[in-house]
Amino acid sequence: MAKFEELYKKLNKAQKEAVDAVDGPVMVVAGPGTGKTQILTLRIANILKKTDTEPENILALTFTESGVSSMRRRLVEIIGTPGYSVVISTFHGFCNDVIKNYPEEFPAIIGSQNITEVDQINIIEKAIDGLPLKDLKPFGDPLYYTREILKSLNDLKREGLSPEGFKLLVEKEEKDFTSIDDLYHEKGAHKGKMKGEYQKIEKQIRKNKELAVVYGFYQKQLAENKMYDYSDMIMEVLRELSQNQNLLLILQEQHQYMLVDEHQDTNNAQNKVLELLCNFHPNPNIFVVGDEKQAIFRFQGASIENFLYFKNLYPKARLIVLEDNYRSTQNILDSAHSILAGDKQLQANMRYEEEKIRLLSFSKPKVEAYFVAKSIKNLISKGVVPSEIAILYRDNKDVFTFADMLERVDVPFAIESDQDILSDPDIKKLMLIMRLVDNFGSQARILESMHIDFLGIDPLDVYKIINYSNKEKIPVHDIVKHKKNLERIDLESADKIHDFYKKVAGWATIQKNQGLSEFFELMINESGFLAHIMKEKDVAEKMQKLDGLFNEIKSLLEKHKDYDLRDFIKYIDTLQIHNLLIKKSLGQSGTKNIRLMTAHRSKGQEFEYVYIVNAFDGHWGNKRRTNLLSLPASVYSLGLQRAPLRGALCKDKDLADDDGNDDERRLFYVAITRAKKLVTITYAQEALSGKQQIPSQFIQEIKSDLIETVVADEYEDGFERDRTIMFTPKVKSGTSIKDKEFIKDLFTKNGLSVTGLNNYLRCPWQYFYTNLLRIPKAKDKHQMYGTAIHGALKDFFDKIKEGEANKEMLLSKFVTYLQREPLKESDFEEVLQKGEKSLSGYYDNYVGHWRANLLNEFNIPGIVVAADVRITGKIDKIEILNDSGEVNVVDYKTGRQKTRGEIEGTTQTSNGDIKRQLVFYNLLLNNYAEGKKFKMISGDIDFIEPDEKGRYKKESFYVTSDEVVELKELVIKTSQEIMNLDFWDKGCKEKDCEYCALRKMME
Repeated sequence: MAKFEELYKKLNKAQKEAVDAVDGPVMVVAGPGTGKTQILTLRIANILKKTDTEPENILALTFTESGVSSMRRRLVEIIGTPGYSVVISTFHGFCNDVIKNYPEEFPAIIGSQNITEVDQINIIEKAIDGLPLKDLKPFGDPLYYTREILKSLNDLKREGLSPEGFKLLVEKEEKDFTSIDDLYHEKGAHKGKMKGEYQKIEKQIRKNKELAVVYGFYQKQLAENKMYDYSDMIMEVLRELSQNQNLLLILQEQHQYMLVDEHQDTNNAQNKVLELLCNFHPNPNIFVVGDEKQAIFRFQGASIENFLYFKNLYPKARLIVLEDNYRSTQNILDSAHSILAGDKQLQANMRYEEEKIRLLSFSKPKVEAYFVAKSIKNLISKGVVPSEIAILYRDNKDVFTFADMLERVDVPFAIESDQDILSDPDIKKLMLIMRLVDNFGSQARILESMHIDFLGIDPLDVYKIINYSNKEKIPVHDIVKHKKNLERIDLESADKIHDFYKKVAGWATIQKNQGLSEFFELMINESGFLAHIMKEKDVAEKMQKLDGLFNEIKSLLEKHKDYDLRDFIKYIDTLQIHNLLIKKSLGQSGTKNIRLMTAHRSKGQEFEYVYIVNAFDGHWGNKRRTNLLSLPASVYSLGLQRAPLRGALCKDKDLADDDGNDDERRLFYVAITRAKKLVTITYAQEALSGKQQIPSQFIQEIKSDLIETVVADEYEDGFERDRTIMFTPKVKSGTSIKDKEFIKDLFTKNGLSVTGLNNYLRCPWQYFYTNLLRIPKAKDKHQMYGTAIHGALKDFFDKIKEGEANKEMLLSKFVTYLQREPLKESDFEEVLQKGEKSLSGYYDNYVGHWRANLLNEFNIPGIVVAADVRITGKIDKIEILNDSGEVNVVDYKTGRQKTRGEIEGTTQTSNGDIKRQLVFYNLLLNNYAEGKKFKMISGDIDFIEPDEKGRYKKESFYVTSDEVVELKELVIKTSQEIMNLDFWDKGCKEKDCEYCALRKMME
């Protein structure tokens, strides 16, 4: 705890009070830069220091995965390995884990499939088509409200409202509405008619009544088709904890201390889950940290209720306010305060030179981008670390103009906001080929595809083929199919064209006879796509996007195992019709790049220099919103005293500022407070369309002595002189795949598993491509078989503990897991017979000899063995031998039985990787929670398949301390080689290694 003591001494009085408030309910109001993450992690360390609480009995919840990573990283820096045992999760991740750990309590989820947004759209469109709707089904465009309905249903679930609950709420809203005493004009030309403002409210009530009907239909469809959506995870946990006292008590005993970050953003469902977890004690150990000013992920006004709700629940809660800012200059803080004032004003504690907010206006957007790029280039030339510079924008689409200009002036950058994978130029090329294969025989598709650059086909050849086809009346496919036809035309790339046709024909056959993932893997390799992106400067980002697309395919196959290429194309088309995105957050890419992101994404981060761009009215603030379908504000209520009815029925005004800009103002506040030294705000006076633009209202609200208007003539003139910049070649920005910082970041983020270690020892490039970059790799039938076997054994041995396991249950579980895998029908029958025979014999051989005191699929997220070296692993089975914590580890093997010599690596054809697994598990387990829990004294390699005579066997081993020391040295040595890129010019001994071949593609 030396690190804890060192950091604790640096805290101010209020921060120490928060860290020392170990017991009881505590609320901390923590503005930007006040050390929120630091006090959360130090408080966790203090709980472990002052109490006998185990790390796994502490639950810390936050709003984003990046928040989880940040908290985990800091905690491990303070307390080391035990930091990996503390439960740090998002709300959704926590609920998902509850469902996975107690599957029998959630049959509606466990027995169902998670659906995609496209599945949701299809159900909603079915509802619109079949239900007697009127307001939500306009005559000219009956599907007009589809997206709005989807958004509203997701909002309702996030707020913990069931169809029945929403229906009752709308009925109450309608009843309250009809009791208003001034609904109608009492005199004049409109006497007897409903007033205009009330007509709007009445229409919204009618729409919500119809929405309640759609919601009921939607949930019924999910149940009938055994499906659930993303929001159902929290809804189901909330429902179960409300009625299952036994499960609630288990979780309450498990999570003795709870911490909640970004509490202002929690929704009703999340708050109710927290309340249930805490209701065992009148003054539970719950610690919430938030700042109402930074509530940008939550419906406006609801964050205020979160604060009041907590105070109402726990009147004895301690309130701690952090007022000292350790990030920004006082000028920046005062500017933010003038936009969004509060009871307390933050005080700067950093000794930076005070500079006023800079405001620059430009004639056109391109000049604005030119200034930003040139200004940043100048900062970097003066020694500013690029990653300390950020461009913050309102919407994702804002990034393109600035990214384009940064490339033209050669400023390296990383876009960290969510990007649509399908909009990437190279992914578009890949989709062209996939559409060609799906429409094999289409003349238009093959001509379009032959223009793809990485195919290396001369564009003039394509036009020659078109002319020849028209002249000779020969279909294009017949021309490219036969070499003799191609030879009649004077072509530069005849061989490439013919080769491309043969490959497409082969892919068309494969995609019909093999799985979608197998086709995808083959296509990206054979087409030259993988080789193409391997040579790109931004290969790291390209690989992440490719991984994102492949993950989408795998996710679809998990939900629809019979999905083929045509289904996938239809899925993509539906996404694009409804403007849904396949998002991929590419994350931070080291210190060499400046950072581009939305203001939303910047929350929780800090930079020395911040550029807030496109800051014109109507974009930052005063956005025109069309309220097609507004939920009643009472949906978001936590049951506190509501505003008058008129406000309560109007979602956009309830608990909001008078100008309706509450959310936008908070967003601008967040953007300004990301800066340490200087904020520069820019906008263009004229849009690309020619429309005139004025500065954002929020700029005008900054006090005049805190902001200065900088004359932009220098850059206007510079752009005029340098207009050719718009035609100069762009220097592609991106992270080199050989960037040590990038590789180290990937390595430390992933950790090293025994599979990764074995892959590296087999071939460094196998590790690089499969474990680090994760190139698309389809599971074969043997891997799917292994997955199903492991799943069945896990469930079976879980039931062994309860004395409820039998052979029928084991075989049934195997079938269930196997059915989830995207196996071809012929392979399914083969694998099914093999598995049922093997498991049946396995059961008969060992029945009555199983240990009941055990743990299954025991996950160890991280053991730190050296600086930046973290090992991870999941152990198939741990058999607890005695009260002293001595255990036997079991590792299942579904392949051919191996001799003891093959396992140990003493034969000519073996390498010892199986025995290495047991030694690795010993290193993991005996260092887990500093060895307090378990001591591995032996390990079994348990073969699930019988030999040719039907015999089953286990090979048992004792791991020596020398073996563990030797492995630890190997782990550290290997890790250093990976992080230092020492393997870059090495390969393996295999003559035809596919991974070494991929390495050569980069040359």
